[in-house]
Amino acid sequence: MKQLFILILVPFFLYSFDYSKTYAGKKFIQKMHIRYGFNKSYLKKLLKKAHHRQDVLDRYNGKLKHATDYSWHRYKSKILIPESIELGREFMQKYAPYLDKAQKLYGVDKEIITAFIRVESKFGLYGGEYSVWDALVTLALNPNRKQRFFKEQLTNALILARREHLNVLSLRGSFAGAMGCVQQVPSIYLKYGVDLNGDGVRNPNSMPDCIGSIAKFLKYNGWRSSRATIAKPKVKGSSFLSLRSGYRSFYSYNTLINYGVIPPKWWRSGAYFIRLRDGDSYDVYLGDKNYRVITKYNASKQYALSIALYAKSLEK
Repeated sequence: MKQLFILILVPFFLYSFDYSKTYAGKKFIQKMHIRYGFNKSYLKKLLKKAHHRQDVLDRYNGKLKHATDYSWHRYKSKILIPESIELGREFMQKYAPYLDKAQKLYGVDKEIITAFIRVESKFGLYGGEYSVWDALVTLALNPNRKQRFFKEQLTNALILARREHLNVLSLRGSFAGAMGCVQQVPSIYLKYGVDLNGDGVRNPNSMPDCIGSIAKFLKYNGWRSSRATIAKPKVKGSSFLSLRSGYRSFYSYNTLINYGVIPPKWWRSGAYFIRLRDGDSYDVYLGDKNYRVITKYNASKQYALSIALYAKSLEK
């Protein structure tokens, strides 16, 4: 009689590894016990359940090449298109009570909140592919270029779970431990997390709470709905190519004029200069203080401009 052998293949990047027995794990348990009063047995059980994510670690050790395209053309062709705008309108209808509540509480337009959720996770479709616990344990307890940062996030993930009565093993997020539909790491969520649906828990995996948390972030970083975010100027000549572009590139009104960048008639102050190449042409915009607030969430001009333009499309 022939015996049948079944080979079970486990992905090379995901395997059990008892972090509770490592020097780094023992040291982390001791620190959390002494500094924050966590039970050692509880922490040991959690570390035993962590899966080592070699694919995640490789991202911060220079061994994994990133294939993601962060070009301006990609943002325009994926986010600023009719199908994507329509998804935003549907989202605004579905979550209208929570968007209205967040706008009333924090003075942040529902369109800009919706734009953040679209860009960060496509309304919750992406951004939950990883176990936050597995990712942060791997990154915090193994040498890598951002290990200190991830140790802080692992600590804050435990504090968040204890404070909000959450199961830290159930938290889902990105490969870097960013959680929820607006992709906030634990330290940011502890600071800006909101219980918008009133269930007594600030839950990063709850869409209403995500809506509240991004609105709170924007308010406390200087967002004001009474002012513009961006404007499209007229451009004369090619001198504008000499101007530096980005969230640090703020120019006076006269300087912009001198370089052939003509603001709209209603725009009478200085501005952040935004120039992005798309093929053989350039898209040029001016940013106000609200534009700078967006870049505090992600210091990318492509990211900030796509959010601003997406919100303007929803307003129409």
